[in-house]
Amino acid sequence: MPPSEASRLPRIGDPAPAAEEEEPPLRRYAQPFENPGRKPLFSILLQDTGGPLLDREALAALPFPVTFVIDPQAPDAATAAGIYRAAGHEVLMLASGLPERARPADAEVTLESAAAALPEAVGLIDLPAGGFQEARPLSTQVVEILAAQGRGLVTHDHGLNAADQVARREGLPSAVVFRRLDEGEADAASVRRALDRAAFKAAQDGRAMVLGDTRPETLKGLMEWSSRAAPMAWRSPPPRRSCAERKAGRPPEGRDRPGRVSQRVGPAGPGTASADASGTA
Repeated sequence: MPPSEASRLPRIGDPAPAAEEEEPPLRRYAQPFENPGRKPLFSILLQDTGGPLLDREALAALPFPVTFVIDPQAPDAATAAGIYRAAGHEVLMLASGLPERARPADAEVTLESAAAALPEAVGLIDLPAGGFQEARPLSTQVVEILAAQGRGLVTHDHGLNAADQVARREGLPSAVVFRRLDEGEADAASVRRALDRAAFKAAQDGRAMVLGDTRPETLKGLMEWSSRAAPMAWRSPPPRRSCAERKAGRPPEGRDRPGRVSQRVGPAGPGTASADASGTA
């Protein structure tokens, strides 16, 4: 055996090779993505509502990134996540299961269970109402747990939002939902108007995120709106860069892949509206 080969053989007493550091879920399961034009970020989340009539295979077949919100307590949570993840989409776990007036200790048990149910989730999203984001001690604990898990946080734009404040202070990747698309069982026209307002918000502030359910009227509104929307660079939340950019008020310099809204797309996925994005309801 040549000396060069013999020298590479392990010997008794040699230290074990160092294991490669495992990437956190936020990086490992995130969609690769670039935004060289630094366009405003316009993200759309779709919450999986479950039920026998929901065609997850059709939703997973969308040709652009969509971030799906899944309740980790749903009996078919793992099945839903598997369908979306197999198609390359990102998944967020819903902050369900926290007891009323939950204490910080309750968060650890709940989020460990959620992570076990949805191990490939890139982050956690709070409930639209009655969640943890207004309670600072509980929010602090949630942020600490997510940081340890390697996941991001998504909250909602109402109240003091202590959770987002804590996340930004601690440097945890985070995002805030600007508007819910289908409050009050909105029809397709109302969904289109909400999307127009959100696109205008993105053009003004550099980013906007909306949340809708996988209900027929919401999907219809998304389809109609996306067919006439301006070119976009699709973006899957939560943000993967430091919150320092958001604090400074600059449009994020994303890693998202550029894209363009097709004339024949299905329900719109998360995207970045160009500065001239506009539309009529």
